[in-house]
Amino acid sequence: MTQIRKLIMGAMVGGALLIGAVLPAEYGIDPTGLGSKLGLTALAQDTPEGAPFEGALEFNIGDYDPTADLINTSVQGLIHLEDAPFRSKVIDIEIEDFGEVEYKFVLPADTTLVYSWEVLNAVGDGVYYDFHGHPSSEDAANYPEGFEMAYSRGEGLAQHGSFTAPFPGYHGFYFMNIEEGPITVRLKVSGYWEEHKEMYRAVQDNVILNEDF
Repeated sequence: MTQIRKLIMGAMVGGALLIGAVLPAEYGIDPTGLGSKLGLTALAQDTPEGAPFEGALEFNIGDYDPTADLINTSVQGLIHLEDAPFRSKVIDIEIEDFGEVEYKFVLPADTTLVYSWEVLNAVGDGVYYDFHGHPSSEDAANYPEGFEMAYSRGEGLAQHGSFTAPFPGYHGFYFMNIEEGPITVRLKVSGYWEEHKEMYRAVQDNVILNEDF
């Protein structure tokens, strides 16, 4: 009798769920009125095909709060979407004894460059480097005459980092060989540049290449 009683009770509970919840939610059939009170009948109201959605879409985007213990909203401005995948490149820059090279990337504003460079065959101090940027000749009129922005300067054998262009234009590296003898600087980059090229090269102050920008 106990087993039969369990089966009967299970059937009763299942029937109650069917009548009180499933029928109102799936088919809009609400014989008890409970589905309407619980808002289940609204789930069964299909939107006609092609009809505009009349609900209000709310996105949980807010400003970054560095003092917050927990951030549950999307933080405005931390993601910058691009139209194409990022590029990656390994560039070996040969620099003669007493040589200088400037290598630039054309970047739109707010795009990112992740970089890592090192002197492969250093025996001394490596290079003097100057990571900087300037606008193109087309945009130069929008900036003060001779405008240039420095990002990092120093002497060393390597540097690794990420960079976001503050303005559109040419951004990149100037290297001066302070070793004794020729060297190779290996530059690894990933990012959203439009083009890249060697802009300037000189040996013992004799200019070999000087590209307009």
